[in-house]
Amino acid sequence: MGGSEESIYNVPWQVSIQVSARHVCGGAIYSKDIIITAAHCVQDKSVTLMQVRVGANYHNSGGRLIPVGAYMIHEQYNKQFKYYDIALIRLATQLTYSLSVKAIGLATVSPTAGASVSVSGWGYLQPNGADGFASSLQVVQLNVIERNECASAKYGYGWDFVGDEMICAAAPNKDACTGDSGGPMVSEKLLAGIIAWGYGCGQLNYPGVYVDVAVLRPWIIKAANSI
Repeated sequence: MGGSEESIYNVPWQVSIQVSARHVCGGAIYSKDIIITAAHCVQDKSVTLMQVRVGANYHNSGGRLIPVGAYMIHEQYNKQFKYYDIALIRLATQLTYSLSVKAIGLATVSPTAGASVSVSGWGYLQPNGADGFASSLQVVQLNVIERNECASAKYGYGWDFVGDEMICAAAPNKDACTGDSGGPMVSEKLLAGIIAWGYGCGQLNYPGVYVDVAVLRPWIIKAANSI
C-alpha cells in the first residue's frame, strides 16, 4: 500500500510463493536452494501444490517457476499469537543466479528505531483488497518502530502480541498488506525482516509486524543446513 512499481532487477531476491498456481505470499532467496518466508504461508500446504516464481516483475508471469522439495517451520511458531512466524522452503531444483535472481545476506543486527527500511511484494494495494493483488512488483519505504514502543499503550497491539523476535515498521498510508506476507524487509542491502502480520493494512494505530531476521539468524543458518 502506498508504494511504487519496482523492477525485479533492484530486488532480485524477491520471489512469489505459489499454491495451486496462485500467488499466496512473498519470500526471499537465501541460497540457490533455500527460500525464507513466513510460517503461515506454508503451514498445512502440500509441497506437491507449491511452486516458487523467481526473477519476475509479475507474480503470474515471467521469470521461472521452481518446484518445492520440502519446507521447515520454526518449532516455536504459534498460530494464535503469530510468534516465530518464519519458515524455510527447499527448492527441488537449484536456482541459476542472474541479474534478476540473487540471494540476499542476513542482517546481523536489528535495524534501529527510526531507520528507513524497504518492503516489497505483490500484495493488496487497498486494505479491502478490492483490486486484488498488485499485478506488478511494488516497493514501499517504512520506518522502524522500537519494539517496546510498538508493544506499549501508544499502539493497539499490547505486550502479549509483540514478541521478542518481532520488529514493527510503519509510515503514513504505507504498509505491507495481504499477499505480501513472507516477503523481505531490507535494511542497508541486507534482509532485516520477514513480513509477518498486522491488524488491517495501513491503520494508524497498528504498525506492520515483521520477524526480526537478526534475532533468528542462528535458526535460519541451522535450519538451512538440515532441511
